[in-house]
Amino acid sequence: MCGGLADPGTMRRSVEAGHTWERSTEWNAVRALLAHEAQTEMGRELVATAEPLTDPRTVHTELRLTRQARLARATSGPLPLDSFPDVRQVLDRCRTVGSVLDGAELAGLVPALLATPRLAAYGKSIGTVAAEVAAIIGSLPRFPELADRLGQSLDADGAVTDDASPRIRHLRREIRERRRRVAAELERAFQEGDAERLFADRYVTIRHGRYVLPVRAEARGRVRGIVHDRSQSGQTLFVEPEAVVEANNDLVQAVGEEEHETARILAELTDAVRDRIDDLELLVTRVGRLDWIFARGGIADRMEAIEPEIDPGRTLSLKSARHPLLLAQSWTDPERPVVPVDIELSAERPLLLITGPNAGGKTIALKTAALLALMAQTGCHIPAAEGSRLPIVADLHAIVGDDQSVAENLSTFSAFVQQIRRVLDRAGERSLVLLDELGAGTDPDEGAALAQAIVEELAERGALVIATTHLEPLKVFASTHPRARNASVEFDTTTLAPTFRLRYDQPGQSYALTIAARLGLAPELIARAQAHRSEHAARLSDLLTALDAHARTEAERAREIERARTDAAVQLAKARETAKTAEGKAKTIVERAKAEAMALLTDVRRTVAAEWDRLKRSERTRRTLEEGRQRLHEAAARVEAVAAAPAQAPAEGPVALEPGQTVAAEHLGIRGELLTIVGSTATVRSGSLTVRVPLQSLRPVGGDGESERGAGAPSVRVSFRAKEPAPPPREIVPELLLLGRTTDEARDAVEKYLDDAFLAGLPSVRLIHGKGSGALRKAVRDLLTAHPLVDSFRDGESGEGGTGATVAALKVS
Repeated sequence: MCGGLADPGTMRRSVEAGHTWERSTEWNAVRALLAHEAQTEMGRELVATAEPLTDPRTVHTELRLTRQARLARATSGPLPLDSFPDVRQVLDRCRTVGSVLDGAELAGLVPALLATPRLAAYGKSIGTVAAEVAAIIGSLPRFPELADRLGQSLDADGAVTDDASPRIRHLRREIRERRRRVAAELERAFQEGDAERLFADRYVTIRHGRYVLPVRAEARGRVRGIVHDRSQSGQTLFVEPEAVVEANNDLVQAVGEEEHETARILAELTDAVRDRIDDLELLVTRVGRLDWIFARGGIADRMEAIEPEIDPGRTLSLKSARHPLLLAQSWTDPERPVVPVDIELSAERPLLLITGPNAGGKTIALKTAALLALMAQTGCHIPAAEGSRLPIVADLHAIVGDDQSVAENLSTFSAFVQQIRRVLDRAGERSLVLLDELGAGTDPDEGAALAQAIVEELAERGALVIATTHLEPLKVFASTHPRARNASVEFDTTTLAPTFRLRYDQPGQSYALTIAARLGLAPELIARAQAHRSEHAARLSDLLTALDAHARTEAERAREIERARTDAAVQLAKARETAKTAEGKAKTIVERAKAEAMALLTDVRRTVAAEWDRLKRSERTRRTLEEGRQRLHEAAARVEAVAAAPAQAPAEGPVALEPGQTVAAEHLGIRGELLTIVGSTATVRSGSLTVRVPLQSLRPVGGDGESERGAGAPSVRVSFRAKEPAPPPREIVPELLLLGRTTDEARDAVEKYLDDAFLAGLPSVRLIHGKGSGALRKAVRDLLTAHPLVDSFRDGESGEGGTGATVAALKVS
């Protein structure tokens, strides 16, 4: 069992008659808290009986499974077990040879069988983040045939369905027909003239499985048949008329056969379940284990817990540890925050003595250490800070609270002696011993001496010991003994209230008189008590008070330094995040600029094609056409160069532009009228050309460069700087190979190739698309049909590839 009964003989030890560490440390309450996270009865039972494990490898495994359960919950949600029933009693009955489960019991198995496909799908979804948990889910047995058979044969309430067998379907059809005929025969009696005097009511009913009529008692002699029942008043007799006796007999026989067939079907279904009984029990066991693992993951998420490090030695180091039950209380009552504590023990200093005022949190610190050790050894993550370490504890001993026994005539001290005797009999190197109010219940001097001897003995045996006390000699012992350490719960003398923080290497005061005064005792009584204190105790108290004030000042200063360092780290993280965001934005802007430039290039190419087609249809000379083509070719080459160049920041701030202004795009050598502005893109009309350009690349043109409205088409000036000659035309081959490309890739390639071929002056091109399924050929021809640069196209000749190629004539003449 995961986190289950591992080495229970060493962990479950009674530290006194009728009192175990489960109750002393409130471990049972923590298990009840964990049980609320379980979804199945099997999981809740595992949680309620969970015992600490003592094998380090097993503890590591369970902690790792809890971590994976948390990752699985984060990626795929909780384990789908909400409708998984507890079928263990049904399986126990089924295991008995010859037993037959009833329909409801068999139907109750169906949700468990149907849960396995959902669990399998969940296991696949978490395989990358929780491999071991996924492996457990993958090992669950499957029951598709059994689930189908039970689902087909039984309805949700466990009744056998007509689909369970052909015979039961036939018998039920026959029973329905026989019932209809018998009822119809009896109802005819109500149509006779004397029916009002014969029958107490006009309905057909059933008695002892046979259809009967309600006959008035005084008319009994006029209706021949068998009396099966009478009303409570005796005024009505339920008579089976002679005419339907045989029909009722046949009906009863059919019903009996149907019942026999139902029993046979249930027996067969029970046998089918019995054949898979071992797999079903394995399923239930592993589902319970998975539920327990995910319950640990669920409570860990709620507690914002961490996975503790398991120390191979005897170091116990809990950082910012929180009591799990107090943490759970804070979920429903946020006004009760939980103050974290640091608890430190090691092989070199195994004794921790906690001092300070009553109700200051000493016992809470004691129990927190015990509970977090128990949680870790059941595979639970613990509510503490990263870096917390825990050893493997084989024995836990707890003497907590005032345990005097009236029944055994034992005082508090006598009860303590009996308990500590049992602890000393068993404590060893892997023991954790918790001692509350050490040395109390007897003379303070003798009690302190005995307590010191006890903790020294436990330390020599290698046990880790956490004790609380009010005795001054024990505070001195912890301050001077090399293997002991003092800690105190802080008390704010200003507010006269404990802060519940734990401070190390400084003994604490009990503040009994201060607390008594705060709780309402008369000032005169407190003053008298102060006078009764010994001079030595008063001087020690003054010294501790001064040390306490100094320590609190230093602690506050350390907290301020820590807060400043945290703030600085947060600011540095924000600055790094801002820089990262800015870098991402810059990259996005560059990519967007490149995309806009390429979009501009496409628009100009299409405009060039349209202009060329218009010029071609006008009355121009061949020389004029060639000169125009050359100029357009140079313009397109310049745009390509601009699109490929990196974006440059404008030298001046942005200038507000409005539609109707005359603007210039220097990088294109174009001036014209600004038509529209959409987002970061503007549309400019320059003569017969209409192009879209990035808004940031435009500037207003004043003076003689402005267009004059109403004077015909706006003037256009296309100029090129001599220092940047147009790049020479690229050499374009007269054919394009498209084999192996998708239709989308082919369309993009053909469109760009036609632009390049047109600008290169090719009269025709050959597009090699192959025969294949014909999809590529159709896509190419659909594009050529609508393309403005294509004059006509045809299949290739035998020497040109036949129907595997298309030859397109371009509009270049």
